[in-house]
Amino acid sequence: MLYQRILTAIPLAIGIICIILFQPTSIFFWLSFVIAAIAGYEWAKLSGLSRLAGIVYLLVVCAIPWLMTEYANDFIHIYVSAAVLWWLVITVVMFSYKPKAPDSKLSPCKLFAGILVIPAAVLAMNAIHAGINQGPEWLLYGLMLVWVADIGAYFAGRKFGRKKLAPVISPGKTREGVYGAMLAVGLYSAAAGFYFGLDATSTLLLLLLAMVLTVISVVGDLFESILKRERGVKDSGRILPGHGGILDRIDSVLAAMPVFMLGREYLLPSLSVL
Repeated sequence: MLYQRILTAIPLAIGIICIILFQPTSIFFWLSFVIAAIAGYEWAKLSGLSRLAGIVYLLVVCAIPWLMTEYANDFIHIYVSAAVLWWLVITVVMFSYKPKAPDSKLSPCKLFAGILVIPAAVLAMNAIHAGINQGPEWLLYGLMLVWVADIGAYFAGRKFGRKKLAPVISPGKTREGVYGAMLAVGLYSAAAGFYFGLDATSTLLLLLLAMVLTVISVVGDLFESILKRERGVKDSGRILPGHGGILDRIDSVLAAMPVFMLGREYLLPSLSVL
């Protein structure tokens, strides 16, 4: 399984990195648009919509970032801020939440959440990519931070994992895994601070932001676990061999990218993207 995951992940990662670094924001927007469409359809299924209704839902999910980018640019910040607030609330209630028994009932709350968080992540990523001061490189840093956290958590959890993080939601995750993710992200972010030429204060602020992003990325992963558990499925889809669906790969990204955009703006104002 791990071998298959690696075989799938490597060409995808190379393709995404090349688009981020060597293509204009307009091209990256369409990449994120396609990913959002698939993620929206998977979210619709996990929320109890039929196939036809799921197609309508994915069109709505995709229409929001497109319309806002074209006609309502001034409201992007508000939309992303609303998503960040939502993720902060979820973080507070996550570890005391007990998933419901699996069923196929329609969940309006989950549908609303998807309409908020998926477009917000698209808007945040495109705003970062389009920003001055090495926008594409900063976006790649943010995405790779999520990947580094995932890898650090995986290996630390396998080697040292003892205490369950949220056993009712995701039995495989451990506190030691989170600590490993933070250590890996800390080292990665210190190197990133050197790469971007940040001074000592800015590097420390970046490390603080990185720790917040690590936690929020875990929350994004746990929230998708709730969606799957309450739907009674193992994966959100089958489009990625060894990984499952698109949501299974971007759940942490959905949570982290809006926080990353605002974190850069407020903690590192000289790197503001808006």
